[in-house]
Amino acid sequence: MNADPSLPAGRLEQRTAEIEAAVRRTAARCSELPIVETVVLRLLVLLGREVSAMLEQALRPNHLNETDWRTLMILFSQPDGVAHPGELCASVAQSPANMTRVADSLCERGLITRVASDQDRRRTILHITPAGEALALALLPHMVAHIQALFDPMPQTQRQQLLEQLRALALQLDRTAPTRR
Repeated sequence: MNADPSLPAGRLEQRTAEIEAAVRRTAARCSELPIVETVVLRLLVLLGREVSAMLEQALRPNHLNETDWRTLMILFSQPDGVAHPGELCASVAQSPANMTRVADSLCERGLITRVASDQDRRRTILHITPAGEALALALLPHMVAHIQALFDPMPQTQRQQLLEQLRALALQLDRTAPTRR
């Protein structure tokens, strides 16, 4: 919570307090409810949405949304700049229908190309164009600045611990969650 009580609480700090209070009220009615774990999960969802909104706002002047950006960056990160839409669906957490919409939008802007595979004409290959690479390179410093501003107050050891804890949570979710297609 707010380390200095003389400073007003921020919006997310207030929302966090509301979540904690709601979970505690629920736990008073259902003693089996794990308070800490429930608050952690609720905060992960809240923070995920807030980070997405922050990225959307940063990308808006370039007529991109977060899904467009992640798609472009996945292609940018590939040694050959190529991926199949099905692979991208999992990486950017989008349905095949929405991935088609994203690919259409990026193709219309000349940031990627879409061609049929030589090995299997039923498969489509998406490839980042030089214009897509140039946009990614131009936006990366701006996006890095947002990431650094978010994490600068946190010591590197805490960042590493958070990463390890989130990896452990992801592993456990893989082990316990029903398989999704």
